[in-house]
Amino acid sequence: MTLVIVLLGVLTQSLQALDHVYWNVWFKNRERATVTNTVLVSLDRGGQKGARAAAATSLQSQADLLNRLRGAGALRIYFDAPRDDDDNPAGTQALQAALAQGADKIVLVHRSVPVPRYNRSEVLADRISAPPGVPVAVSNWNVNFLGFAESAQASGMLGARRVESVASEGLGVDPAAAIYPDFRFDPDSVPVVAGADILAGRVPASAIAGKRVFVTTTSPEQETVLGYFGHAEVPAALVDIAGYHGLRKATPYNIGWVPMLGLFAALVLIGSRFRKLRIKLAVYGGLVATLLVVPGILREANIISSMGPSLFALVLYAPLRSSQKWRNRVQQTSSASGLPNIAAMAELGVAQSQDVIAVSINQYEQMLASLPRELHGACARHIARRLSFGGGDRAVFDNDNGLFVWLEDSQTLESLVEHLEGLRALFSSPIVIDGHVLDTTVHFGIDRNTHSRPMSRIKSALASAQEAQAKGKLYEEFGERRLAESSWELSLHARIDEGLRNGDIWLALQPQYDFRSNRLSGAEALIRWNDPQRGAIPPDAFILQAERAGRIEAITYWVLEKSIGMLRDLNAIAGPFQISVNLSARMVDHPALVHRVADIVREQKLEDCGLITFEVTETFSMTNREQAKRNLAALRTMGFRLSIDDFGTGQASLAYLAEIPSDEIKLDRRFIEAITTNARERLIVESVISLAHALGQEVVAEGIEDIVTLGALREMNCDLAQGYHIGRPMRLDDLMELLDTSNLGTMGRLTVNL
Repeated sequence: MTLVIVLLGVLTQSLQALDHVYWNVWFKNRERATVTNTVLVSLDRGGQKGARAAAATSLQSQADLLNRLRGAGALRIYFDAPRDDDDNPAGTQALQAALAQGADKIVLVHRSVPVPRYNRSEVLADRISAPPGVPVAVSNWNVNFLGFAESAQASGMLGARRVESVASEGLGVDPAAAIYPDFRFDPDSVPVVAGADILAGRVPASAIAGKRVFVTTTSPEQETVLGYFGHAEVPAALVDIAGYHGLRKATPYNIGWVPMLGLFAALVLIGSRFRKLRIKLAVYGGLVATLLVVPGILREANIISSMGPSLFALVLYAPLRSSQKWRNRVQQTSSASGLPNIAAMAELGVAQSQDVIAVSINQYEQMLASLPRELHGACARHIARRLSFGGGDRAVFDNDNGLFVWLEDSQTLESLVEHLEGLRALFSSPIVIDGHVLDTTVHFGIDRNTHSRPMSRIKSALASAQEAQAKGKLYEEFGERRLAESSWELSLHARIDEGLRNGDIWLALQPQYDFRSNRLSGAEALIRWNDPQRGAIPPDAFILQAERAGRIEAITYWVLEKSIGMLRDLNAIAGPFQISVNLSARMVDHPALVHRVADIVREQKLEDCGLITFEVTETFSMTNREQAKRNLAALRTMGFRLSIDDFGTGQASLAYLAEIPSDEIKLDRRFIEAITTNARERLIVESVISLAHALGQEVVAEGIEDIVTLGALREMNCDLAQGYHIGRPMRLDDLMELLDTSNLGTMGRLTVNL
């Protein structure tokens, strides 16, 4: 649209004003004084008044003036042909004679009157014709709408014959060549001498000798004056001088307006490809600088371009682009909260290295109903601030109705879920809006389908968040990837049973180190699955699919049976030795949990239930919370130990610690990783250990990666340690070999050098 309007402006020649402003400013700032061998001899004013000025205007006085200039040694005399009525035959005869005598030096100049309406000048009819042999030149400039000189041709028509222009006279250029004045030339640097002073002998011959002399009128009231860029109106002779300097510099080449307009379009196109504001500003700043500097630099090299269309495009583009941006902001902004909406998110795009996360705020409509209408936006903005907590510059997009979306850098699902647990913990405290206290819970939707279109991924995440809310779950992952996995999930029941039978699903044990006895005293049971077709299936994806398929109960009971069986072998060489088993949140409130565990204990003939520790996570996401608490209490009564897994994240808070009848807490790896470098994290861990000991509980630190961290935990009186520095998850045979070869002796064999 911008280019179409600009082209219409070109066709109607309505853009000269911008060209005029540009060149007037450019040459005003690029003006320079130039030493020349040029002198202006004024026929009218020249700084004098009265009789002296009048003496230089008669034909007789002009004849005398020409003779004196020749006598003073002028190099070349450009004499404006008289236009005033003078009925003195003697004066006419004398001027004709002076012209004839000076034919080798004098050029009779025919001046023009500018006609801005038509962008040209019209040659005046002069009453004195040149005698034979006297050179004749014409000063005929094309002008803009304000009468400022722009260009001329190296020759012009005088009646029926073509003669040289004043600016090109004597340079031998092509008669069809164009002339563009060098307006950097300061017209004030040309000395002006009154013709009356020369006639009176008040001007020394040295001021004239060897100079190009222009004998002309200098009054600004004269009809032949021309506008001069960087100045006001000046005698036309000064434009001729500037044209002469421009022509001597180089042959001019006019590239027109198309290249600059094309450059404008190219830079705008380049700028539109960048999304970061800083880069956009740099590109558009370069665009403005280019449009304002390059044409002037080219002009100084006699490469002529028209600035009007590109400047008009720039002036037009800014408000049009701003208007478009304003419309986009309106369309991409939530009217209630003022936050960007999902249309804005789709416009920005979603990188393949990013996950789309949506959240559904429970009872959002009821929350708004309890607030005055003017506080609805404040409520949404408060929620967005909580969601962005800990995410730096993360942008949160409002889809209204209690649905929000944002982007996270791709990470393992386990890490992402831990992050979502932390966000859920933030919403465990009430939302306070202008004195109104509101309680809510949050549910998340995840889209990790990196090859889908942005809007598809956003809608998938939103649908997943609503599904998670309907199911009472922390999160739900749904979308194209899940559809692609549907055949796998539909057959998961049979695949799990087959994997359990043929050994594709197996139990790994990650050892735990006891600081107090300096021994490996236990291990965590971790399920692994090596599928013949799909290879190693990540535990997070496998467990999630098993939960969706309703197979997590069978897997958990299988793990419990296997763990009890392994305890016999492990305790034979390293007793007492215990195993920790993860208890899914999906099972904690199951009515048959305690009975089924009791059946397994009887079947496996487990004599000491204290050798099994159930690790519990996300219990508060259960539908039947009271049933979950009863089940856990019953398991503890049977002798099983209870451990609060990932303490310090999600719902594993102090309130959780008070409600669960636990024997042990496991500090999440995120706290442990920083204790050697972050004093604040170290203080937190020390405080938790002290609190746990005061409550009669043991503390297990997981995620130990190096001996420095291990030493720090020993100093804090931590009870147990688990991590890659202690040992990676391994098969039973490998763990037994590790225990058997650690040391010699009966009790000594239990000791390891850590």
